[in-house]
Amino acid sequence: MKLFQNHSPSQIQAYPAHVPDDILRFHKALPGYEPTPLISLDGIAGDLGVERLLVKDEGMRFGLKAFKGLGASYAVYRVLREQSGGRLEPEECIGEKGRELAEGITFSCATDGNHGRAVAWIAGLLGRPAVIYVPRGTVPARIDAIQSEGARVVVVDGGYDDAVRRAAEEGKDGRMVIADTAYAGYTEIPLYIQQGYLTIFREVSEQLEEKGEGSPDIIFIQAGVGAFASAAAMFFNNPSDSVHLICVEPEAADCLFQSAKAGDGMARSASSGKGTIMAGLNCETPSLTAWPAVRDRFNAFVSIEDHRAREAMRCLAAEGVVSGESGAAGLAALIALCKERPDFLSEELHLRDNARILVINTEADTDPDAYRRIVGLPGG
Repeated sequence: MKLFQNHSPSQIQAYPAHVPDDILRFHKALPGYEPTPLISLDGIAGDLGVERLLVKDEGMRFGLKAFKGLGASYAVYRVLREQSGGRLEPEECIGEKGRELAEGITFSCATDGNHGRAVAWIAGLLGRPAVIYVPRGTVPARIDAIQSEGARVVVVDGGYDDAVRRAAEEGKDGRMVIADTAYAGYTEIPLYIQQGYLTIFREVSEQLEEKGEGSPDIIFIQAGVGAFASAAAMFFNNPSDSVHLICVEPEAADCLFQSAKAGDGMARSASSGKGTIMAGLNCETPSLTAWPAVRDRFNAFVSIEDHRAREAMRCLAAEGVVSGESGAAGLAALIALCKERPDFLSEELHLRDNARILVINTEADTDPDAYRRIVGLPGG
């Protein structure tokens, strides 16, 4: 495990208060919407010596085994709404009006698996085709899941960044690229995707309010290009509110960690070339629209070894939560800190005895064979 602390996180500009509510309204209009569970992990908490540990189980989202449907669907809605001159309402997106606006569009993106399935899913709801680019080495189960949504999958020689470039190049041929990573000349849609993830934290706030509890004290957020992490930064935008945000990446692909550690504010590409079982986090370059918020707001950056993800998967399974390798990364970082740096939470973050710690299970068993090998149980 590696740890880098931002000793002076700053407040960043938040979205207006109505924005998360408007986004949640859109998601509620989609078929199969329901808030994902917020579960107490009492057994793990006792083992780690923490008072309150919660997991938001995004493996239950829209039947897609991952949270990515929130960002992809909202981005498509915003694009279609703009085409309508601002007259497309959330409830109309996948109805006749939305389908008319989407007429002739082929949706496309690059993916390590989950985002591509989400884009294919929303394309299917609109009756439109999708072409999804995946890096070589993507496991067959994730390719099959994308194809199950009706998409065509193109396997690209190289890694995730190579798939992003291929999707961008072929997107010039009339396709609409719904990418969750921003690069020069392509920033608007990634911002919409980041905003779509605000629904997770809006739901968490409502669920804690129902329990008579306040905001989490510490949130561990796994990060690939940083889109999801930036949503956490924008929702909990003020460090003076005592919500500590911890960014989590695999050591083999820790571009946000390396960018933060460099100290000059610039985003950097980083890859060990070794690969990681946390395929959804195996990203080499931060998103240009996500990095500034993550850089300024997050309290710490942690990169973890693969064995920690396996350990966390088994711990979650014992609590009845099916979590894939990337999904378990937040808990993996907490376990690593408790075992390797027990002073950090108490002395550096001033963790109170009754503090609430939140982790997000961003995916279920998206690679069922690997899940059975690691956990020894069938998945969901």
